[in-house]
Parts: sequence; structure tokens; C-alpha cells
Amino acid sequence: MITVAEINDIDRLDHFRLAWRALLGKTKGATFAHSPEWLEHYWNHFGHNQRLRILFVTLGNKIIGIVPLVVKPVATKIGTVRVLTYPLDGWGTFYGQIGSNPAATMVTAMRHVHASRRDWDLIDLRYIDQEGHDRQRTLNSFKSVGFQSNQSVWQKSPLINTSEANWEDYLASRTDKTQQQIAKADQLSRKQGPIAFYRSRLEDPSAPGWNPRWDLWAEFQRMNFLDGNQLNIAGGHFSQNKKLSFLHDIHGPAVRSGTARIDALFVNHSLVACAYGLQHGSGTDYLAVGRRDTAPREVITTLITRMVQQSIQDGEPSLNLGLVGNRLSGMWSNQLQTSYRCSHFPITAPRSQLLRMNRWIQKPALQPMGKKKSKADSGINVSSAPKLTPPEKPDSCIEIADDAPQDWSGQHKVRSGSTEDRPRFRIVG
Repeated sequence: MITVAEINDIDRLDHFRLAWRALLGKTKGATFAHSPEWLEHYWNHFGHNQRLRILFVTLGNKIIGIVPLVVKPVATKIGTVRVLTYPLDGWGTFYGQIGSNPAATMVTAMRHVHASRRDWDLIDLRYIDQEGHDRQRTLNSFKSVGFQSNQSVWQKSPLINTSEANWEDYLASRTDKTQQQIAKADQLSRKQGPIAFYRSRLEDPSAPGWNPRWDLWAEFQRMNFLDGNQLNIAGGHFSQNKKLSFLHDIHGPAVRSGTARIDALFVNHSLVACAYGLQHGSGTDYLAVGRRDTAPREVITTLITRMVQQSIQDGEPSLNLGLVGNRLSGMWSNQLQTSYRCSHFPITAPRSQLLRMNRWIQKPALQPMGKKKSKADSGINVSSAPKLTPPEKPDSCIEIADDAPQDWSGQHKVRSGSTEDRPRFRIVG
């Protein structure tokens, strides 16, 4: 018999950690954001006004699936509403259930939500990878329990596809203006001295001398993340300090799981720009990009140039810069990736019905599913510059080189803070 166990206390997560990790390895499209460590730190930093609802779907005495949910207050034009949703908040592109039985997990979870006391005004499950791993399972789970479901596009985000081109072809696919910007930035950087690029390597945490690169992190958090009025850090409208504090806390477990990445640009043996990301099977989601206050803005262009070149060389499928801002990612992107939302507006919740009407008025037409896109239709074009429209905003008012230079002079003492996994300072190379 399939049942659901619900926990609402983050401290009880320890009892399910091993089962969670076992299911994570069987989850298609899993990212670090699907891990229990992610949820713990997300909750500690952003969960103060939310209610936790983690649903463990069990068959007999075995957990076969997990659906992490939160009830969060969301400000709208008609007042604050309680939304049952996923705990992601702009830190990733896709999210969903955990485990190898997505259909059974989602149907059972929605059956449990339907039968439980309603502590929400509407259900709004966002970041659904409908065209990839979900394949309408979420929508079908809503329908199976009688929820009046509404499905629409959540976001269209720019992506750098690096799997089907060499650097020369990719560069040729950029506009003349972009090519000139890349050449100008490279020339300006070279005038300052020799250029070196470093990408942190994945290492076995049990290996002797394992280094999670807290030395680079100490430098990274001192960067300037502003590009005009835009803060090049993912995660919504929180302050820079709050976002960096969250990234600091997830860095240790992310390194241990083999998903953390730091890309660094050195000019004249000095670190001038950094990018921080989380890797997964389809590429890397970058969560922050910054530069030194004394460095010109062009060093960001040079850094991303080296990032794209390295990923092409390594055979990495894609780089996602869309999370840190469209202004930064626009000139580099050659593909759009679409995430969806699946919503239910209870008839007995008047505010929910008003929001449903508002979204229905603004709802864009969805393309029919089922037809597999050809390369020509996929939005990937490496032979000519693609014309990408700006990424669409959510259609509702509900928003809520391998080694570092050995003569690098930036051997600063790491700031006091978490000492987890922190070895003595060492440059790998």
C-alpha cells in the first residue's frame, strides 16, 4: 500500500537523510538543489516566514519518492496569499519530485495534499521541466485528484549550448557587436599583463590533500557583483549579504557532492573576476558573477569567454548564466530553455479565483506537446547569429586552464566563519 509521511520540522530531516540520498541518485535531472543539504540551508536562511511540508511517499516500509514543498506568503496586487510551492526561489531553472517513480510519487503526494487540511490559498508548482523529465506528470497528478489545474509557461531563460560547436563556430554565431566586445575585452586585459584562467577541479573528499578551495571563496566574496543597477547573484530580491551567506553555507556540502564550481580569471598574477556555479548532468547553473572593484567591467567578458572555451573543450553540454541576470547572459546565449508552472485555484478561496482570472487574461498560447523538436526547431544555431527575444517574465503578478597560477599573490587569510572542510591554504597546480 502506498502512503505518505509528512514532516514539518527541518530537524527531523536527519532520520530520512540516507533514504533521500539513495533516491537522489535515481532522480532524472537531479541537481544539488534536490539534496537534503540544500533544503536545510535554504530553510535556515529563507524559511522564517514559511511552513515546511516534505512529503515522503512510501510503499510498504520503503520510501519510493519525495516531494519537498513549502507554504510561503506571497504579496500580490490583491493582498498576501499563501502559496504551496517548491523551495527554489530563483536559485535554479528546474525542480520537481525526487526518486525513480515520478508518476506514482506525484499522484500520491497530490492525493495527500487534497485530503489534508488546507493551509494554502493556491498551489503553484513552478520550475517544471515539462519538455524534459516531467512530461505532464505533474499536470496529470493534479487532474487525478480533482484539482482544477492551470498550466502555463513560468520562465523562458537564456542558455549557452556548448555541446554542438567548437569555439570558432560558436564565436562566428555571435553578432558583430558581440565579437567586437569580446576582442576589445581580451585586448584590454592583455595590456594589463598575462592572462590565466582557473576552473576548480572535482576531487574525491576522501583523497589526501583534498581542497574545497576556501581560499578562492574568500576572494570571491569580496568581489563587486553589481552591473549597473543589477546584482549578478541569483535568488530573488534578498540583499547581497544574505545571498552570499547562503552560498557560503552551501559551498562545503556542494563541494563534497561534486557539484560546486569556481571559475577564476587572473590578470598579471592577480585574481580579477570570479564566477560561482553548481554543476549537474546537463551543465552548470551559475549563481553569481563578480569582479574586483579596481578591475574594468571588460574582465567579466574575458572571464565568460574563457568559461565558454573551457566548457567546449571539456565537452560540457551547457552553461546557464540566465539565473544571474538577462543583461549578463544575453550576448552569449544561443538557446532558450522553458520551465512551466502547474497551478490549482480552490473555488472556496476568493483571492485565489481573482488571481486565476488575472492569469487567464495574461496566459500565452502553449505549443502542442508530443512533437520532438528537430535541431532546426530547437533554438540552437551555431552557423548564424540567433535572434533571441528577451526572456519572458512569469505571466502572473505572483512573484515572489586547470591550475591556478603558482605565483598568484592573493594568498590572503580566510575570513573567520564556518571552518567546515577548511584545510590549510594550498594552491593546486
